[in-house]
Amino acid sequence: MASQQAEAGPSREGWHTVTLRVPFHSPEHARVAQRALEVDREQNGTFVSREIEVEGDVLVVDYAATTVRLLRLATNSFLSSVDLVLRTMSSFAPDPSDFRPSDEELERVREEANRATKGGGKGIELRGDGKGAGSGEEVR
Repeated sequence: MASQQAEAGPSREGWHTVTLRVPFHSPEHARVAQRALEVDREQNGTFVSREIEVEGDVLVVDYAATTVRLLRLATNSFLSSVDLVLRTMSSFAPDPSDFRPSDEELERVREEANRATKGGGKGIELRGDGKGAGSGEEVR
């Protein structure tokens, strides 16, 4: 378990605590998020403690702070970072359950489309006269 705790400070007895549980598509995605979020240390490290771990496909974050206000500020800041990580991952690490055709499937679809257009002679073509694909006119 990775943690970012204060080097020195008051005893944690009486501190305010909260646990955040953020589900991900897979355990790998949760671990990627953990590594991305661990690099930022708490600004008020003497008064705020954060521990991050992964349980299956869930990122679990335990916060403790000396005051409710500091706890709220720390968790709000962390949730903004989680939002950025989630948006970035949705762009670069999509849901693994989404259908992704293989190269072979894509090639088969391309070949079928080519066969369908060769017989009728009504495919899409680019021509030097401004007609064809993108011109808004049908190629005859």
